[in-house]
Amino acid sequence: MEYKADALVLRTADFGENDKMLTLFSLQYGKISAAIRGVRKAGAKLRFAAQPFCFAEYVLAKRGERNTVVSASLTDGFYALREDIGKFYAAACVTGVADAVLYGGIVNEELFLRAVSALGQMCGGNEAETLISFILKALELSGYMLSLDACAGCGAPLEGRIFFDMAGGCFSCSECAAGAGASLSTLNVLRKCAGKEYDPALADKDGVFRALRLLSAYLAEKTETRVKALGEYLALLAAG
Repeated sequence: MEYKADALVLRTADFGENDKMLTLFSLQYGKISAAIRGVRKAGAKLRFAAQPFCFAEYVLAKRGERNTVVSASLTDGFYALREDIGKFYAAACVTGVADAVLYGGIVNEELFLRAVSALGQMCGGNEAETLISFILKALELSGYMLSLDACAGCGAPLEGRIFFDMAGGCFSCSECAAGAGASLSTLNVLRKCAGKEYDPALADKDGVFRALRLLSAYLAEKTETRVKALGEYLALLAAG
């Protein structure tokens, strides 16, 4: 049986002498695995379909539980992401986060569209803030939404010294003090990227780094998966 799927490559692994195994995030079927034959050969016709961040319409042949790519029609290769190391690693974070929160066969149309949109925005915009926005939405869609509006304990405004509770995904004031200390710059960057009111003076470069570090830890806490690309991107930001 053959079927079509609009899908984004999340990750690849070498398989056999010239083949690859793809993990695809499809609009219609969720996360699926598929073999793609001969793409490690120079000049292979379907080589593009096994590249990072490839977004294409895949024709898949299904036999039992195994899928094999028969053909593919490119929708967008997001080539600009390969021309900048920061954008490349940020894009790898998008696919890594999607992979971490998805379960095989579970359809999540909104997350798929958000992932594709994030990759497109990264090509010409601020990849760090786009990544933070995507992670926040991925967490929300997975049932791990962060509370950013007020102290989770007493409802007071989040000012001065604040804390973040990793288990609850929420911030608290100094009186309630649940969790580990956090910075106002972290909170304001998260608010900005979530589309909420924020203080522009506090949403600085350091806040972006801290927000990503917090999200990386929170994601690992909730999914029990460490997204390798997030650690690499954070190292890149720290070095820059």
